[in-house]
Amino acid sequence: MVYIDAHTHFGPPGKDLPPVTPEERIKLMDSIGMDAMVTTPPYSSISADRSYREANLFLLDVQRKYPDRFYCVARVNPHLRGRAIEEAEWALKNGFWGIKIHLRNEAVSPDNRILIFPIMEKLREYGGLLLLHTGEADYSHPTSVGYLAEHFPEVPIILGHLGKSFYMDAILVARWFDNVFVDTALCHSLEAIEKAVDLAGPEKVLYASDFPQGCIELETLKIKLADISDRDRELILGLNIKRILDDIRKRRGL
Repeated sequence: MVYIDAHTHFGPPGKDLPPVTPEERIKLMDSIGMDAMVTTPPYSSISADRSYREANLFLLDVQRKYPDRFYCVARVNPHLRGRAIEEAEWALKNGFWGIKIHLRNEAVSPDNRILIFPIMEKLREYGGLLLLHTGEADYSHPTSVGYLAEHFPEVPIILGHLGKSFYMDAILVARWFDNVFVDTALCHSLEAIEKAVDLAGPEKVLYASDFPQGCIELETLKIKLADISDRDRELILGLNIKRILDDIRKRRGL
């Protein structure tokens, strides 16, 4: 069975929770039979200039050392405008698998044509996924993502946390747009997972934990306890995110 965590965080030592080395994380993954994790810098790794360059450089090194265990997604602050676009292009050229934007932390809506669309243009040009934090009623309400998905159908968009208490909204956006997926990191309930499978389809749901903020084992247990088929579980626990990553690999000619 393919077992990949589609949403974790990993920052430089002193700017994240333990475990703080890639070797420690690999030991943890090996102990539970996990193949790999998609990972991105946490908010705690933001630099004094409000960028995530130091954390992105840390992850670039991690991925180059262990490319089969860590699929790294660069984090950018869209409010840096030109610098954010340059950071996204640099990241995608250097092998990052996509871009993470935390809509609440960065106080930006996904339908912002000035701050978000230029970053999406880079994802469309180079190939890569967009991971979005969703779950609050302000900047990160999942319905706002529909406008973005409609304009960039080539870019896989992952709604982090299954929209939390707005899970029905996240599910409907994933149902309406072929390029939108939901991840289960710290999601609202088993019911949310079951509804996502039923309404959006099992191929649209990605297992995730938000580790180290979330517990990998507990978040995995949600998938195991959900009233879904064994085949659905296989898709959610790893095959779906693997398919997305494989598609990016093909687009890049790797």
